[in-house]
Amino acid sequence: MKLFLASANNTLPLMAGLLPKNGKGAKVVFIENASDDLAGDRWWLKADRDAFEKMGCELIPIDLRTVTKDSFSDQLDSADAIHFCGGSVLHLMSLLRKNGLNKIVIERVRRGSLIYSGTSAGSMVASVSLSLSAFDEEEADNAKHLTEFSGLGLVPFYIVPHVNNKEALKSNLKMVENLSEHLQPLIFLDDNKAVLVEDNKFEIVSV
Repeated sequence: MKLFLASANNTLPLMAGLLPKNGKGAKVVFIENASDDLAGDRWWLKADRDAFEKMGCELIPIDLRTVTKDSFSDQLDSADAIHFCGGSVLHLMSLLRKNGLNKIVIERVRRGSLIYSGTSAGSMVASVSLSLSAFDEEEADNAKHLTEFSGLGLVPFYIVPHVNNKEALKSNLKMVENLSEHLQPLIFLDDNKAVLVEDNKFEIVSV
């Protein structure tokens, strides 16, 4: 099992060693849906794409809102990795859970046939529980429609990204303030760091 859990896209080149031929020709299923409901210039999507393309990867964009379960499964079977971009943690998990797509991702990552990569929300969703995200004011609309806050359960810790970004400070503080009622290990990452997971071991890497 291999995962690369980043705060921001500038660390993505550090995952090249996980990919076949350091990424050259590697097929990466590319998921942008965490930002479906966000307005304005979603610059981070282009930044993620650019990072993989510079490694020589072939991107396979998939929209979780329209893809069928069979098509999704087939695409993952032919891919080397799956990448989830940033945005809303809870919206992304809702889409994955809707048609059982989460189970397809979990099974392939755990058996080692698919590398998991994420930035920001894409990293956070890999955790066992996403309950802390319900206290993020930007997640309020998504949280009020949910009774289930489980994540993919691929790692036993929760990523708190962008700790060196003042714009994320308020959201991060709200999560930490409610930690006593939703206890789980946290890993705080600034935008120059990522967590590299290989089987039962992990390390924090940085640029």
